[in-house]
Amino acid sequence: MRLSDSPILERGYIFNPSHVLVTEPSLLFDPTVKPLEGMTEGSVLFVNSSKDMLLVPSRKVCLLHRDITGLALKYIGRDILSAAMGAVACKLSGLISLQSMVDSIEEELAELGLEPDVIEKNVQLAKECYSSVESVGLRGLSHRPSHKVVEVQYLGENGIPDLLSMGNTVLRKTGSWRVLTPIVSKDLCTACGICYTYCPEGCISVDEQGYPSINYDNCKGCMVCTIECPRKAIKIEREAPWS
Repeated sequence: MRLSDSPILERGYIFNPSHVLVTEPSLLFDPTVKPLEGMTEGSVLFVNSSKDMLLVPSRKVCLLHRDITGLALKYIGRDILSAAMGAVACKLSGLISLQSMVDSIEEELAELGLEPDVIEKNVQLAKECYSSVESVGLRGLSHRPSHKVVEVQYLGENGIPDLLSMGNTVLRKTGSWRVLTPIVSKDLCTACGICYTYCPEGCISVDEQGYPSINYDNCKGCMVCTIECPRKAIKIEREAPWS
């Protein structure tokens, strides 16, 4: 997050962040993301998790965590976290009042065409998130890290799996993104194969008896299968908190 009294036109790297907010805990140790890179002593790390995180001992950062996903499910019934994480950022900064945050959420969501009741649910969610954390304050506002020019290099076959390459999305275990988990009930399932056909990620196969088998390593929890199942044989469970 960048803060300025004038319009911010830059959209490049932030090399020495004062605050880092991580929406998905599994990203903490993801080599493609490296959210801890550039953090120094005194930086603030907020993680959307119901459990405390164990970091490398040498990282002397202020570590905070809250189950923001759980609050989003409580207030709006979906794991949409934009307003919630924005509220956390506002409070942590120590610069943005509750009313300013509420006004901004109402204005932006109204511009997106959301219904008033949906906007109100997001506002209530944001208020609870705002009140659930303490202000830590930004590192000195006079802090100006040296400007850097970064050359983006292609890592090739020795780098991280390229999701654009045919057939190798299975190498990227996207199951860690899942908030809700589909569970097939064989007592209700008629082995019609509709969920297999509709799964947008190809994470459902058919076993020897004709029943669907879900690849949870790659299932993102979109719940398309539960919607399309004519027998409602696929129930939804909240994914166990990350640890």
